[in-house]
Amino acid sequence: SSLSALKNWSPVTCWPPFQMRNFPCDGVVLVGRDGEWGHVCNQEWTLAEASVVCRQLGCGPAVGAPKYVPLLGETLRPRLHNVSCRGDEPSFWDCSLGAWTQTACPHEWVVVALCANGTFREIRLVKGRSPCAGLPEIRNVNGVDRLCGLHEEEATVFCGELGCGRALQAPRRAAAGSSRYMTCQGTEPTIRNCRLNNNLRGGCDFQQDAEVVCSGHVEARLEGGEHPCAGRLEVRRGLTWGTVCDADLDQATAHVVCRELRCGSAVWAPSGAHFGLGSGPVWTEAFRCAGNESLLFHCPRGPGHRCGHRRDAGLRCSGEFRLVNGSGGCEGRVELQVQGAWAPICAAHWDLADATVLCHQLNCGSAEATPPGGHFGAGDVGIWPDAFHCAGTEPYLWHCPVSTLGNRACAPGSTAAAVCSGLPHALRLRGGHSRCDGRAEVSLDGAWGRVLDAAWDLRAAAVVCAQLGCGRAHRAYDAPPPSRALPVGLSRARCRGTETRLTQCNVSRSALVPAGTSRDAGVVCSGSRRVRLAGGPHRCAGRVEVLLGGAWGTVCDDGWDLRDAQVVCGQLGCGHALRALGAAPFGAGSGRIWMGELRCGGRESALWRCPSGGAQGCGHKEDAGVVCSESVALRLRGGTQRCAGWLDVFYNGTWGAVCSNALQDISMSIICKQLGCGEQGWLENRPVPTGSGPSWVDNIECRRLRNSTLWQCPSAPWHPQSCAPGEEAWITCAEKMTQDSGEPLNCSSTHSCPGEAVLRVRGGEDGCSGRVELWHAGSWGTVCDDSWDLADAEVVCRQLGCGPAMDAPMGAAFGPGSGPVWLDEVGCRGSETSLWSCPAEPWGLGDCGHKEDAGVRCSREWVAAGQVVAGWLGAGVAAGRGAHWGLPRWLSCVHWARAARSGWGLRCSPRLRPLPFSCR
Repeated sequence: SSLSALKNWSPVTCWPPFQMRNFPCDGVVLVGRDGEWGHVCNQEWTLAEASVVCRQLGCGPAVGAPKYVPLLGETLRPRLHNVSCRGDEPSFWDCSLGAWTQTACPHEWVVVALCANGTFREIRLVKGRSPCAGLPEIRNVNGVDRLCGLHEEEATVFCGELGCGRALQAPRRAAAGSSRYMTCQGTEPTIRNCRLNNNLRGGCDFQQDAEVVCSGHVEARLEGGEHPCAGRLEVRRGLTWGTVCDADLDQATAHVVCRELRCGSAVWAPSGAHFGLGSGPVWTEAFRCAGNESLLFHCPRGPGHRCGHRRDAGLRCSGEFRLVNGSGGCEGRVELQVQGAWAPICAAHWDLADATVLCHQLNCGSAEATPPGGHFGAGDVGIWPDAFHCAGTEPYLWHCPVSTLGNRACAPGSTAAAVCSGLPHALRLRGGHSRCDGRAEVSLDGAWGRVLDAAWDLRAAAVVCAQLGCGRAHRAYDAPPPSRALPVGLSRARCRGTETRLTQCNVSRSALVPAGTSRDAGVVCSGSRRVRLAGGPHRCAGRVEVLLGGAWGTVCDDGWDLRDAQVVCGQLGCGHALRALGAAPFGAGSGRIWMGELRCGGRESALWRCPSGGAQGCGHKEDAGVVCSESVALRLRGGTQRCAGWLDVFYNGTWGAVCSNALQDISMSIICKQLGCGEQGWLENRPVPTGSGPSWVDNIECRRLRNSTLWQCPSAPWHPQSCAPGEEAWITCAEKMTQDSGEPLNCSSTHSCPGEAVLRVRGGEDGCSGRVELWHAGSWGTVCDDSWDLADAEVVCRQLGCGPAMDAPMGAAFGPGSGPVWLDEVGCRGSETSLWSCPAEPWGLGDCGHKEDAGVRCSREWVAAGQVVAGWLGAGVAAGRGAHWGLPRWLSCVHWARAARSGWGLRCSPRLRPLPFSCR
């Protein structure tokens, strides 16, 4: 038909690509002639041609003109070859048209028009620290199209379209002959003009992609402080980090930085490189923030001062905590910020040690009181169940142990509160073991300084202890100087002992102190006494250690029983005592043995309130241990690999399931990291085995907090029937391993760095006999002989590559070991691939001493005759993955290609050479 007839027929329409067939304003451009539809074949296709198409279809202006490579099997029917438009033509047919023919198109792509009234909404960079950095994605009406595998050309277009300058970093580096889903030349005005090849589109693996970083990117960080929310202010522009002049950091900008870092609000901005000298440039462009911006990136900028690193700006933020409803910012109800909302903390476990950490964090001096729950109001939102267990020496609340998982709901109105001293004339003790011992520091004129004195005595120490609410002075001593430079606050204090504040004594504020005449003033108060459990898998299980006189020591197991253990568990807020252990089951301690022959009734408030007969004649091999009901542990059970299985939690002395309800990606990530199994995990549907015991906890909803563990995640309260049938969680983690040995990537030394799940034998006649030792939680430990038999030994011998087991000696037949007794009540079937696949008590929670260490004797059938191989076998064999043809993992680590049993020899591949191997 004629061209005019084609115009009246409206022979232009769009077929949406990418399976979006219900949107008429996005898609492959088709033209019709003589009743047949076909594609437009163009080498060049720009926004000018797409604009005419969109206008003719009533779809608004064009926003993209990509070229599309159809999927294999899609039929290409060229109809019109070559079209060129200026962009202002009233219809497509007023453009310069080429030939109408169905001959093959020389290009594999067809042309696409994306119109303003179509599905496109925006492009953006996500998961970065500013709108000009992150992972690229295109948002459409029907979802998000995440882009991966982009190279420099595509990143250049993305940055330019966002108004972010040039691309400084792309997700991938170009490789010769590499094929891409999206291909740009780098000169396109929009990423939507690039070529798409759906045949090369697959699932994105963002672990392989770096983020896009544009030259307009700006982000902040704090370095050199004692926690992530304090330090020297450093600003990254593009890829370069630099510092800021202290004169260019005003209060509004400081608040924006703290908000960006999710660190609450600014509480102090010290000048003069208070947190140390930075490196790199000192930026001369200053930020002019209003104070309500969410990111430093959004603040206007202007000329700043020129200075050197001696004037680097510093900043201290409140962290995710604040005090509200008091007379000022240094007293009130304690609130925690989670995901942008503030909520009060429960008062049930809040004490002066916790308040001390918070007051220091807020730059509010020292804690003076923790008023009862609800003193500053209950707030109008739910109470967070977090329970902090601070010593009072931590620089930041998240550095304290935190227990949240399974906590009961807080009583209505029972909100934690704190009253801080404020900075003027404030006092604190640093460098000790509790809030009531250490080196004295005073705050004068808003800055902390040292207390130096050539004649420091108990009278001055008594004033310090009284001012801090720490009881009586036990000792005044010369303390070691601080590790960081700190100005002198007081150079002399002459006290009667009755003053209420140290600054009321006869003091000198002179910063000029003759060298060698004065030392830092140290104090030990009666309130410094503490108890802790060390060497165990959790804060509520371990070796009993007591802080007395400013020094940690242990407790002798003479007369140690469950009533004594009950006092320890109650004192620590760890529930009730499950086990009272002797014979150093968590390894031998050090220092003094402070107590022995204790005769507690079980209801005393502290261990030192129990009658005691002394610890004469005790050694550290008799150190007492405790397992409390609130001790928790994690494991994955039933999988063929270490990092997959049913998720179990140990609580109240029993393993039980975790319910899958509410488990999200953040929870899975925390669980997998805690198990040493990488940073990603996912749930799988598996038939639940019958008779699997209790199910302990449901509705786990982890939050994105610093240093998170599963124990910090809110959940429903502990209950032995938490899961409905079929709700038990099976988790598979993506464990990161090295290419060669399968050892975890986080080894700290190339010469001696055992990973988790490493086993060895010691004390035997060769590398296939001896006391069984395991590496766990940073130390070697042993296995208890309770229930130890030939099936258990069979698994160990298989791990060692030493053939079948011949004997399973008990009673420390190869001599007593040292360190923790890691496993107890091992119950292998004999077919397991490693000892930690066998049922056992939780790691470190047995009731054995080293006189019950288990051993093995293996047949050595798999050992090569050469002494080198025999020596290697005794050096510590990594268990788990990596074994090939039945050989132990260490053989696969050094690339043994084949093992032949003929002639007791091993044949190696001539194409591979062994890697260096380190014996222990």
